[in-house]
Amino acid sequence: MKAKKLAPIPMESILNSRCNIRNEMTVGVYDEAREKLCDERGLSEGDIDAVLEYAEIFCPMNALVRTITPVVWEED
Repeated sequence: MKAKKLAPIPMESILNSRCNIRNEMTVGVYDEAREKLCDERGLSEGDIDAVLEYAEIFCPMNALVRTITPVVWEED
């Protein structure tokens, strides 16, 4: 397979109020990290879940001036 680059997209266009990729994203913790937090920090699964309920995804304002170049994979 080879990558085919598409036209660059301004970051602002995927983070605006009409098309906000953050609405499709989630915040989570891998099982290994959960185990480590429980074992090394003494947190319970409930503690971790409670923190994640308040977690949000942020985008630095200076990221909005950047562009991203999407790639699609094609058969050779």
